[in-house]
Amino acid sequence: MRNLTLRQVRIFLSAYKHMSFARAAEELCITAPAVSQQIKEMEQDMGVNLFIRENRKIELTSAGEYFLLYARKMLSTVNEADVMMERLRGTQMKTLNIGLVSTAKYFLPHLIAEFKKDFPNLKIKMEARNRQQLVELLRDGEIDIAIMGQPPKEMDTRVEAFAKHPHAFIANAQHALAGKLNITPDELNSYEVISRELGSGTRFIMEKYFTEHQISPIVSMQISSIEAIKQAVIANLGITFTSLHTVGSEISNRQLVVLDVQETPIMRTWHVVALNKHNNSQAAEAFRYFMLEKGGILLNEMFKTIAVSKI
Repeated sequence: MRNLTLRQVRIFLSAYKHMSFARAAEELCITAPAVSQQIKEMEQDMGVNLFIRENRKIELTSAGEYFLLYARKMLSTVNEADVMMERLRGTQMKTLNIGLVSTAKYFLPHLIAEFKKDFPNLKIKMEARNRQQLVELLRDGEIDIAIMGQPPKEMDTRVEAFAKHPHAFIANAQHALAGKLNITPDELNSYEVISRELGSGTRFIMEKYFTEHQISPIVSMQISSIEAIKQAVIANLGITFTSLHTVGSEISNRQLVVLDVQETPIMRTWHVVALNKHNNSQAAEAFRYFMLEKGGILLNEMFKTIAVSKI
């Protein structure tokens, strides 16, 4: 492994993340043959195969899975060193990488606009993913800080709450349940539900509600896009369970309504999450303080028009 480079490590991690040389090439702005060649050189240098290649599909070998652990440590260590050198140089903050669950994309850009007023020259990159993917980005050091509801238990992280996060059942204004009061959980069994994908925090909360109330509504559709789910509900293809922070405008213009289902809305919490280490970047620390001080206030102001008596 004497000839191993950081560029090769990044290529390997990108190929693993996408399980595709072509998609890794797109992410890294290089060609697919270049990715393939770098992986091949790594394998020759190590004397083991890192990937199994079959019909344009790839997967890690046992050796690749072991190397994955060390590759993540290497990149994380380099990122930590870069942050520390930045502090020692006393340079100004330049870049902030923020990860967010997809439900947060409906409010976070507005909060970032406020944050940027104090740091106009700061470059910000946002990665919107589902919870499972976000945990992986945080673990791999690809983001500085994450905004999410359900924080990871599998990593050593600093988790701090900054706002309440209501979830409820949503329907078309013409749906049979719209306007009905005190809907029992059992009544949901008679209606089709449109669900988020596996790995979604929203789906986890919904399924927990189903289990706790011993109900099993028909999940007629599974969609990973919040926008697509909203359009499906507007088209009256079913009801859904979602964060009220994703449907503010649709509720205001009566395209969608919040159903009065017993023991909802379910109140969760928005968190700022970072790896629990002492050398987080200046930009990440500044954003963390901003969210803890002003995030909840700004979020409440944005969604104060959502009229749900139970919130």
